[in-house]
Amino acid sequence: MFPAAPFQIGFTYPFPAFTQNFFTLTGMCYIQAMPMVWRVLFTLEHIIEQEGIDIGMSELS
Repeated sequence: MFPAAPFQIGFTYPFPAFTQNFFTLTGMCYIQAMPMVWRVLFTLEHIIEQEGIDIGMSELS
């Protein structure tokens, strides 16, 4: 379940592709992610968007 209000770190549902791929590949539920995981995913999403980098989970793993 998701709260009606957006996440405080800046994400809203549905999540960006990179973040969705992370949860798909790990098999984790969104609620299982600790706050630090959300911060790292949010930071990586912004770097990818700002720099135009084409990177996915396979490159990170």
